[in-house]
Amino acid sequence: MNDCIAIFGAVKEEIAGIKRAMNISDRVRLGKTNVWPGKWGVQNIVLVQSGVGKQRAEDSTLQVIDHFQPKVLISTGYAGAVQPELNVGDLVIADSILEVNGKRKYFSDPNWLERARNTPCSDGIKAVVGGLLTVNTVIHEPAAKRELGTSYCVQAVEMETSAIARVAEEKGLPLLSVRAISDRVDQELLDSSSFLGSDGEISTLKAGWYVLTHPGSIKSALSLRTQTQFATQSMTRFLSDLLG
Repeated sequence: MNDCIAIFGAVKEEIAGIKRAMNISDRVRLGKTNVWPGKWGVQNIVLVQSGVGKQRAEDSTLQVIDHFQPKVLISTGYAGAVQPELNVGDLVIADSILEVNGKRKYFSDPNWLERARNTPCSDGIKAVVGGLLTVNTVIHEPAAKRELGTSYCVQAVEMETSAIARVAEEKGLPLLSVRAISDRVDQELLDSSSFLGSDGEISTLKAGWYVLTHPGSIKSALSLRTQTQFATQSMTRFLSDLLG
């Protein structure tokens, strides 16, 4: 199946729109990784739910390459804005990918980057081409977001793409990363570190218990849910046009 495009998202919410739109032919379990091969429009797609974090992303990428031999890797999902001009639902097309405290810089494939540049956005949504920073934990404080944006000269932060990019470089495969903004730079998030396991899985039980025991967090959790749903829609429409 080496004519396929592998699309990676960390959690089910990030890939929900693509999954609904695809004609899925199978479900494959590769270790802890869930994979759905099928068609999206005219494209053969391998849709991957990797789990959260660099280790899960690396493991998933290696397994998918070994099993499906994709021709292109696309890293997608949510990202937190670290620049003030980015709003929820806006898209960051990564021309470069950095890792926090890392010395390496990775780059999107120039042909796919140009293709993404020329793909129109939905009304009210803008796409920004710029740097993406892979971090080790959710950045939930506005001051920390602004500091990372300034220090690394990037547009947004997320938790998987540098690992996918490293494997893509090692295997000689083209990479593109498109991320949808789920939270603005001035928005404080819940500190989700207490319900994100070391295996890259989010515990819904722990998350639910946190919200119940921190009543003040309910409004923030509901707001973020609405924002991520909007980000999913924005990202799905863009990728559909990109691959169409």
